[in-house]
Amino acid sequence: MTLVAILVPLVALCVVARGVGFLLLTGIVTALAMLVDGLTPLQEAGAGLALLFAVVPPVFLMRYQHDGAHERSGVAVPFFALGLMVLLLLACERAGSTVFPAGLCAMVAGLVAVVCRQSMVWQWAGLLTCIEGVLLSAVLGRQPVVLGVTALAGVVVLLLGGMCIHRIMPRVVAVRAAGQRGRRAGPIDGGTDA
Repeated sequence: MTLVAILVPLVALCVVARGVGFLLLTGIVTALAMLVDGLTPLQEAGAGLALLFAVVPPVFLMRYQHDGAHERSGVAVPFFALGLMVLLLLACERAGSTVFPAGLCAMVAGLVAVVCRQSMVWQWAGLLTCIEGVLLSAVLGRQPVVLGVTALAGVVVLLLGGMCIHRIMPRVVAVRAAGQRGRRAGPIDGGTDA
């Protein structure tokens, strides 16, 4: 097991702690962990999908206003995810597994983000982190069928998450246009009052 694969769960914890901002780093580290052993078609496809699922959401979210929903769950959530990862590692060691379950740990981190965070953007990032973990497990386990099913699930999560965000979150262009109209109307109204 390479150091890059061990870094995947740690970066996934950053997604749990800080949200979609670390999703791109998660995708890059996951792709590197897939490609470090060679360049088979399965590894290349998995790395491409990992990058796709990590790049599209941050680029898409640049068109929308920051999600202002306050998180009620506080700082304990990343430690909860870390505790579940440690329990998973102990269970794998007890079962006699000699392989570090990097993909499973990333999946656990993503599921914790989905369950414990209230904001839709955080939950979207958590689902995509979970998909990154499944992709990594499929590539390391050389399971093309699991990779295909995960790719389909990832596309569905991308589309549904994007549609929900488009429906609920205000667009940056609309906010700027409303602000410019307010500035234009301000001096005219002020001139009539004086």
